[in-house]
Amino acid sequence: MSRNRSSLQHAANTLGALSLVIADRMNAAVEPIAALGPSAPAALTALHEFLDGGSVTQLSSVLGLTHSGTVRLVDRLAVEGLVERVGAQDGRAVSVVLTESGRGMAERILRARETSLTNALSALSADQIDTLAAALDAMLTTVTHARAEERAVGTRARPQPWLCRLCDFAACGRSEGNCPVNNATTDRS
Repeated sequence: MSRNRSSLQHAANTLGALSLVIADRMNAAVEPIAALGPSAPAALTALHEFLDGGSVTQLSSVLGLTHSGTVRLVDRLAVEGLVERVGAQDGRAVSVVLTESGRGMAERILRARETSLTNALSALSADQIDTLAAALDAMLTTVTHARAEERAVGTRARPQPWLCRLCDFAACGRSEGNCPVNNATTDRS
């Protein structure tokens, strides 16, 4: 086996292990804040960052949940006073809107997420972080393009949740045009 192939396999293997550890730590940091199941943090942050006033159908698409599963999640969030259902202007749809309490919880979730993720980077120098950031942007661009291709040709059995469902849009620089996922999506449309 060539050294290059061995390096690729090693990098892929360690990326897989690291991805699981980081996801586990991030989920352990954010899930207890809402204490309403694993989809609640993503729902609250998606509503906070870009979907406030969106429909249950839109939230379902973002989370990758069934419509009925999303309705049950919104029911739980509403009982806790984190969201409200508001009739849309056309009278046919219902919008899901964060309450003040829900907005505060979403902000706490985002802070816990950031702390969890920055702790994972603590062993790296500033130069290593810059190099990693560039590599991660390239990887996210590639993944975003692949997901768009899968959707275009219909090769996915069920919809995948959005990559940015638990994202901090300010941190990724979305409004400044620095978000690799948004840029990859915009480039392909």
